[in-house]
Amino acid sequence: MGARRRRRIIGIIPRAGRAVWAAGRWALTHPGPFLFLTAMVAGAWLLWGYVRRAEVFHIAQVDLPADSSLHVRRPLIGDHLLTVDLRMLADELRRQQPSLKEVRVIRRLPDTLVIEPIPRVPVAQARIGPATRSPGGGTGRWHPVDADGFILPDGSVEPAEGLVRLVGFERGGSALSVGKEQKDERVRLALRVLAALQRTGSLIARRLAEVDVSDPQQIRFLIDGGATEVRCGSEAELGAHLARLEAALRAIDRQPFEVGYIDVRFQEPVIHPRT
Repeated sequence: MGARRRRRIIGIIPRAGRAVWAAGRWALTHPGPFLFLTAMVAGAWLLWGYVRRAEVFHIAQVDLPADSSLHVRRPLIGDHLLTVDLRMLADELRRQQPSLKEVRVIRRLPDTLVIEPIPRVPVAQARIGPATRSPGGGTGRWHPVDADGFILPDGSVEPAEGLVRLVGFERGGSALSVGKEQKDERVRLALRVLAALQRTGSLIARRLAEVDVSDPQQIRFLIDGGATEVRCGSEAELGAHLARLEAALRAIDRQPFEVGYIDVRFQEPVIHPRT
């Protein structure tokens, strides 16, 4: 086996040599493409050399939003626009404000560097600190949360209007941290449930108020501004249970009474009037 392999390798060498010789002979008899390619490479090299020397491409302005607290630590005026390391500069700026989702650094020819801070967009809110059963109670503060699970630093004692409350982390022992993206599975579950509810057509106008994942096998959420509680099963069952909920809500809309809770864990949802 070893001898055959050596003979195969030795046999390749003459074939490779013949291929190189054939390519070289073709290039000598057909110089046009070779000369064209050489001219293109030389032209590109000369053009790049000119661009690097031309003062018109030296940075004359760095654009930052007027209300931004970001600042460039080293002077960039006079540096060449095309040789600035945009990724390194963006990373340096983002470290100044970790709560930003991203910092974009863009070249605007011929001489301007544009810096665009991209803020995080809150999709919900969660309470950091001791919890009580009543929204807004206790000594904790409500902080906005974005779709990635990042908890923004601006908190308030009372929950913000218009942001869904995410609750039920304390029972699972989750320690939420401000200014960080949460990796805890209970937080991720709450965000996935929230996204599923926001995609459900019949809930869009029902003013979703709260998602409770204190028991992952019995997910609960509040609609109608918190006046109606909906009881579901686990995340795996959520799709089927939301389909039942939509049918139940259509039936409820034809009834004269107000609903206190809907339990869609059963084939026939249990509907209880508000007392």
